[in-house]
Amino acid sequence: YSSLAIYLRSICWKDPTSKFFQAQRAHAPAYSAYRIRQAEQYVESVAAERWTQGARKNPPELCIGIPSVQRDGISYLKLTLGSLQHGLSAGERAGLRFVVFLAHTDQAQHPDYGQTWLTGMADILPSYNDDTERLALAKIMESNHTHGTKSKFDYSIVMEECEKTEAPYILIVEDDAVFLDGWRHRTMKALDEATAKSWGAGYTDFLYLRLFYYEGLLGWNSESWPKYLGSSIGVVTCVLCLLVLTRRYIPATRLHLSRSVFVLTTLAFTPLLIILFFAAGSNCMLPQPTGVQLMSENACCGQGFVFPRTTVVNELLPFFRSNRWSEVPTDSFIEKYVDATGGLRWALTPVVMQHIGGQSSHGVSRDTYGNLTGGNIWNFGFEENDAETLAAEHVRVNDRTL
Repeated sequence: YSSLAIYLRSICWKDPTSKFFQAQRAHAPAYSAYRIRQAEQYVESVAAERWTQGARKNPPELCIGIPSVQRDGISYLKLTLGSLQHGLSAGERAGLRFVVFLAHTDQAQHPDYGQTWLTGMADILPSYNDDTERLALAKIMESNHTHGTKSKFDYSIVMEECEKTEAPYILIVEDDAVFLDGWRHRTMKALDEATAKSWGAGYTDFLYLRLFYYEGLLGWNSESWPKYLGSSIGVVTCVLCLLVLTRRYIPATRLHLSRSVFVLTTLAFTPLLIILFFAAGSNCMLPQPTGVQLMSENACCGQGFVFPRTTVVNELLPFFRSNRWSEVPTDSFIEKYVDATGGLRWALTPVVMQHIGGQSSHGVSRDTYGNLTGGNIWNFGFEENDAETLAAEHVRVNDRTL
């Protein structure tokens, strides 16, 4: 039993739902730090060479929208954009549109306003000044300091700008995330899978594909205790039946399978193993299947959603407009809508992005960009990525598409 506990401790340390979770070790940004360095280098090259926009597909395959606001003493926007674009082939880049919205009535308040790298990397840079109604509403929201209301307003503007490109899918990203090498081909493949599964379930479309989630909310839930209790009783019953059948049909075992063995096995050893199973954590014991799966409950947060264009036009934009002054946070606002309408919420495993914004209590710092860990909002599996493996996968995919 002790040996098994030691083994589980060695493999479950990165599961936040596990009793063996090692927070400081699990928050080490092994792969994120690598991608940040690549993103920085890429952005510097764009700024130095004053890149011009290359050929673009019309309509694009995917529109990426990033609403961004000024943060005190820090900006992650260049890391988000840099990791999204670093490593893309010319063909991949041609099929994407990048909409970056500096969400201030005076955009000069944003530290990245007017930067050479930003104008070189963004395809569309909208402003409140593009529309008098938008500008008037934004001024009211800024003066009232209604963060929840304004963040949804900004989100809807980015969706509107992406919708205008006529891309069949729209990815909305928060401005404090990094993406892995090869995120695009994995995302496009996942969209095909989500579409096929939606059709198979009798739906013409889905609400969103989630590209990021926090494993800490995918643990053992107190609401499900009857299911866990029933499963545990079932395991004990199966063990008891196995012992009875073994004793009955294999006479040689009767000498060893005494009544005390039955009692110890079913009332002590098996329950202890069950306790160890639950202590090890749900992500470690029952990890999310690879690929696209439904994630309708206990999912957080809104760092990266891909929406079908039809869903944006027919459902989300009307809902955002009709509830413009709601102060519910954007991700909760979207979840509230889908809870009421019953749309499909898909999630991609493994995730293709990491949340790096915010402050961490674990002290994993990196000079200019502060703490890399986004507090509790962190995908621990993302850091297991191997840079060489991902780069080789990306090359293989591009070779097949040439």
